[in-house]
Amino acid sequence: MSAIISLEGLKFHAYHGVHPQERIVGGMFMVDIHLSMHIPAEGFRDDLHNTIDYERVYAIIAEVMREPKYLIETLAEEVITKLFEGLSLIQTAHIIISKM
Repeated sequence: MSAIISLEGLKFHAYHGVHPQERIVGGMFMVDIHLSMHIPAEGFRDDLHNTIDYERVYAIIAEVMREPKYLIETLAEEVITKLFEGLSLIQTAHIIISKM
């Protein structure tokens, strides 16, 4: 069995884009992330150590969003890579990054 943990509607002002104006003025971006994890045989037992820490997920996304990139695809790739590196319980990840 698995569970899906979602954080939706995370908003960031950031400086991503190919055009110079986007990198100077910046713009608003919205991130939705869906992470799946295995449900432990003994259950979660209301213990943070048995699940994905939302605060760490948000901190990783915010860190990546602070580093300007030309492509949203590069942002998505970097967020997913860092999440898998930093949170061992993640089995799969689905991310949506929208320019607002």
